[in-house]
Amino acid sequence: MTLLPDGKDKLIRQMPARSLNFAGKGSLSGLSVKAASLGRAAFRILSYCIVAVNLLTFGTFLYVIAPYTSYFFFNDWRFWNYLKYYHRYFLYSASYILAILTTHRELARDVLPLTAPAMLGPSPDRFRIAKDWTLPVDSCGECNRCCTFVVTCCFLDKATNRCPCYGSLFWRYFNCGRFPSTRELIENCGCSKFEIID
Repeated sequence: MTLLPDGKDKLIRQMPARSLNFAGKGSLSGLSVKAASLGRAAFRILSYCIVAVNLLTFGTFLYVIAPYTSYFFFNDWRFWNYLKYYHRYFLYSASYILAILTTHRELARDVLPLTAPAMLGPSPDRFRIAKDWTLPVDSCGECNRCCTFVVTCCFLDKATNRCPCYGSLFWRYFNCGRFPSTRELIENCGCSKFEIID
């Protein structure tokens, strides 16, 4: 998981880890915090409903909402550039859910809370770059284990090790943007880049 797509020169996880509210800005206070939490929960529930409907329609629903699908996954409204991924996601999501229910049941215990903040990297309060990490801090080298240890992600270009979803709503509000989030994920992925802050 290294270079970004489309010739961008930033590397995966180059952006500093921080929490984002529903609008993608800094932290809020008072009633705004509750409103932002409810917004994040509503957004995630909507996203899970879309996955369910897409599964029930054998992958056709993402085409019906093609512009939103494109923006959600790729931060780009030009859906015609990403149509090749739509049916791949149907197969991937079905395989992922099956794996969680069968061979990776331990991951079901660490379901992302609906109100969790959006993230562009792991929590700096819980994780840091390992002391013996020799590669640049903004690179994962040739490793893509976090994208493949359950089932291989349909968005991963294994030839170039690039992810077209970096920084998107999908990335920030679900698991990719906060990896690693638990000690178990580091162990399961054999990730040598990050370590727990004791």
